[in-house]
Amino acid sequence: MYKIAAGIVFIMLTIMFNNFLYSQPPENLSGTAKKLTQDEKYYPMAKGNILYFEAYKKSEPNKILKVKAEIKDIEKKDEKDYFYFYSPKVDIRYLIRRDENGVYMRVIRYPFPIFNFSIEANIIPEINFFKLPAKIGSKWEEKAKASAQILFFTIEKNITSNFEIVKRETIKTKAGEIDTYLIHARVDQGDGNATVEKYWYGKGLGYVRADTNVHYAEIVGYSIIDEETGERYEKIPEKVKEYE
Repeated sequence: MYKIAAGIVFIMLTIMFNNFLYSQPPENLSGTAKKLTQDEKYYPMAKGNILYFEAYKKSEPNKILKVKAEIKDIEKKDEKDYFYFYSPKVDIRYLIRRDENGVYMRVIRYPFPIFNFSIEANIIPEINFFKLPAKIGSKWEEKAKASAQILFFTIEKNITSNFEIVKRETIKTKAGEIDTYLIHARVDQGDGNATVEKYWYGKGLGYVRADTNVHYAEIVGYSIIDEETGERYEKIPEKVKEYE
């Protein structure tokens, strides 16, 4: 009888422990459970997040590109953890991190416009391209040096970027209506030819639309992991294999 009672107690304790364990919020990739602010939700960060876009180059507006962007991994730079975003179809990657003060870019890789290979630019210091908490009319300036290795040469550019959170608006996309912040970025790469770029960041999604002098891109689908619950929510575009 004693052994049976002890066994029942052990089973009950095991069930109670499992209920406690699995009722806890999932840990984020830094190892600690976190409650996000409302503004942090405009740039979600989780390994395995996927965004699907339709895009085109301004020089070829009739050539629509179907692009998949995924957070593949985590990389450490300057003792900080960055999320590795990668779009294999266009061979573009970014290293990005987020904290309570903003969203930062540390590395960008993109195809070289002349030869058939990509270059990777290190940005030092990192650039805060979405300042948090988000306030309409907020303006800030970021100065950094971007360096890239091309064949046997190192190319460096001093970049000055002036950002402004212009407005909050709901945009209509193939992925549905999305609550966004619109940010204008005036970028000067040291040659005196500054360009104004427009970026929209959507709640629960992050980067959802871009309009620059080089390209236009807009979200058409997504598969996102909720950082607080670990649950995945998604809207997969038709013929999803075309985005690979």
